[in-house]
Amino acid sequence: MSNKFVIVFIALAGLMQGCGATRELEIRRSVMADTALTEEVRRAIDRKDLLQGMTQNEVIASWGLPCKWCSGTRKNPGGDIWEYNITAFGPDSVLNITDLLGEATAIYLYFDKDGKLRHWSNRDKS
Repeated sequence: MSNKFVIVFIALAGLMQGCGATRELEIRRSVMADTALTEEVRRAIDRKDLLQGMTQNEVIASWGLPCKWCSGTRKNPGGDIWEYNITAFGPDSVLNITDLLGEATAIYLYFDKDGKLRHWSNRDKS
């Protein structure tokens, strides 16, 4: 790979991550401002935890947006599946060396048709 290509790729990845971060922040603010949000879910979001029954926006408020480029993130009529990659650089870093080497843990979140979190599972990608 040429150095110019690598620099352009890193710059584009950084730009795209910035746009996602703004959307995540907006969703988090909206979720946390909701007076109907239970204290249990509020605490889980603050701890960056998941709870069964969370809405997709509550999950985004807690963990951020799912991996956009991962094959595990997909829409399904029976319920969406979201993939997150947990690496040494944190969940879903846009560009990091462990993703390039294939050394990451994928966590899959499974939602029901109404967008509520049913369960999640871990899978080692190495």
